[in-house]
Amino acid sequence: MSLRRLAVLGAGPRGISIIERLAANHGEFGGGQVEVHLVDPAPAGGGRIWRHDQPAHLLMNTLCADATHWTDESVECAGPIVPGPNLYQWCGLLTSGELTWPDPVVMTEAAGVVPHSHPSRRLLGAYLRWCHLTDLERLPDGMTVTGHEATAESCWRGHDGRFLVTLSDDTWLIADAVVVATGHADTRPVDGESVRVTRAARTGAWYGRPANPLDQDLSGLAAGRPVIMRGLGMNFFDYLSLLTVGRGGRFVEEAQGLVYEPSGEEPIMHVGSGRGTPYRAKGVFGQMTPHFPPKHLTGAVVDALERRGSVDFLVDLWPLIAADTARVFYTVLHDQSPDRLTGGIDDLLHAIDSYAWGAEALDELIKEWVPAAADRMDLRAWDRPLLGRRFEGAEPFTEWWLTDLRNDLTEARRGLASPRKCASVALGQGRSVLRRLVRYGGIRGASYDRDVDRWYRGFAGSLASGPPAVRIAELIALTEAGLVVPIGPGMQVIDTDDGFEASSPQVTGSTVTAAALLEAHLPPAALDTTADPLLAQLRDSGQARAWTIPDAVEGDFRTGALEVGPPPYRVVDSSGAEQERLFAFGVPLEGLHFGTQLGPLAGTNSRFLRDADTIARALLTR
Repeated sequence: MSLRRLAVLGAGPRGISIIERLAANHGEFGGGQVEVHLVDPAPAGGGRIWRHDQPAHLLMNTLCADATHWTDESVECAGPIVPGPNLYQWCGLLTSGELTWPDPVVMTEAAGVVPHSHPSRRLLGAYLRWCHLTDLERLPDGMTVTGHEATAESCWRGHDGRFLVTLSDDTWLIADAVVVATGHADTRPVDGESVRVTRAARTGAWYGRPANPLDQDLSGLAAGRPVIMRGLGMNFFDYLSLLTVGRGGRFVEEAQGLVYEPSGEEPIMHVGSGRGTPYRAKGVFGQMTPHFPPKHLTGAVVDALERRGSVDFLVDLWPLIAADTARVFYTVLHDQSPDRLTGGIDDLLHAIDSYAWGAEALDELIKEWVPAAADRMDLRAWDRPLLGRRFEGAEPFTEWWLTDLRNDLTEARRGLASPRKCASVALGQGRSVLRRLVRYGGIRGASYDRDVDRWYRGFAGSLASGPPAVRIAELIALTEAGLVVPIGPGMQVIDTDDGFEASSPQVTGSTVTAAALLEAHLPPAALDTTADPLLAQLRDSGQARAWTIPDAVEGDFRTGALEVGPPPYRVVDSSGAEQERLFAFGVPLEGLHFGTQLGPLAGTNSRFLRDADTIARALLTR
């Protein structure tokens, strides 16, 4: 029987899932000799983003019992189900002594987790590393996996149909089939950003471009010196941790709350964004995140929209998401404080179900049944809480910022008793349908660009996928300590002769100057400007192209996604043809697919795991 040589480029969660699925499906395809080459400069398992040696103070915003590597009975795939412990169960095996791990930090943390813990990123990295090592121990006869700690730099198809893959260590591989699973990629600076990079180098300023926080060299941010930080999402909280606890400071619980004790090595962080407020704390529910069955955006409705295609997010989806969110908000409000409503909850829910969301008649009924404005759901204010507000000085704005953070922390700690935190979960659930509808242009181009990518993604993320509540408590402490200074909404940054200047048009006297600017957010998937050598070579050689979403109404929209065909996701070349035996999986497809950065969640019929199985089976097909 002939030998099959396969190259999996990327050894993070997707790459190792392909290995697991290859092993699981090996026997069904006749067994035989299968030689797999797994390529990644980072250790196999967590890869670059989830590597198992990162600082233990960096946290996941996924719950412990949700994270998994293995197929379970919920996964609808053609290959065999091979169950294994999720992250929480794995911690239990460590604690019981059935398993061990060489990192004492991981062993200590594992003993203290509960299913709804927010574990460290280090813990997940160790789990993924263990999963991969376990996969290697279970390889069927005839299958081998060889790791290469290098970067894949190019992939060329020969006249015989096989691929030549060159690596950064000056070696090369011959493969019958290739999977591109390279994960998050940096981008090269273009236009104004390129000018800023050049200017900063000339003036001696420090400029941190969008990047994975762990890969950013922060040594140039000097103790006690100001740094402007743009972005208040999840990367922002990682940077806060790296520049405080990561530099020797510590948080101490005192009677008045969390207090920060500095090490003296911290910079002064002047922070802001367009919204002007950080991502909101996840609710402390004391259990796994609740699920609220939708009344409006039902499976039948989504099926119909998927069949129809050319979906307009604001017209077809947003009113249904908002109505489902309102049902949850007012149900919890009534359950907790029935005196806040003048009528019965059934009448209010009936009105929400009967009127189009946003109808004036519905607004009037809600005002009648919920007299206090503070008790009503106001999605516009949740999205832009500082819209139209002005502050006469930086100090009044900082006072508002602290009050806002404290209110958010209070709501988070109320958990299931908080209408706002439960409604935030419901609003975030709307993203799950996008994983179906965005695929292959189901949502028309302009609506995807304007409404999904540049609005709802960030809004829903800010409410439903924010940090663990402890991060908000820490941010309060850092602000009180004077190490975090909020700038305000609509933050503007300009270059100066020796650095940067930032200000908010809504906060008088908010202008701050600094010799350092840190972009506290990840770069998007952007095939046209990628800094990944493999993706750039595939693009420039015509073996790949960016995905363009059709839009007959407002004009097609070119995304940054690497275009692939339908499952098993063969890469599409510049002529529009799918390439045999060249596949792609995960983050480089964001824009063609949606939510590709999400890992597999236990018990959810994970698309991640279904896709890995589909690709693995295609790799094994002769």
